[in-house]
Amino acid sequence: MHATSENILAAFNQLPEIEKHAIASEIIKQVALLDIPPLTDEALTEIADALFVEHDKMEAADAKSKSR
Repeated sequence: MHATSENILAAFNQLPEIEKHAIASEIIKQVALLDIPPLTDEALTEIADALFVEHDKMEAADAKSKSR
């Protein structure tokens, strides 16, 4: 990801929940209009792997904070 994308995500994460929902909804509407080819099985597997890694990190951090 580029620095610009990371900045956008950082700004998004600082928004109140109601604004996050409004922006996410608008992004979903705009993405639906894009001419994007379907994801391959390989791409879906990579995405799933990345999500599981993030989930494991979050669980580890949560377990660490609860053990204090």
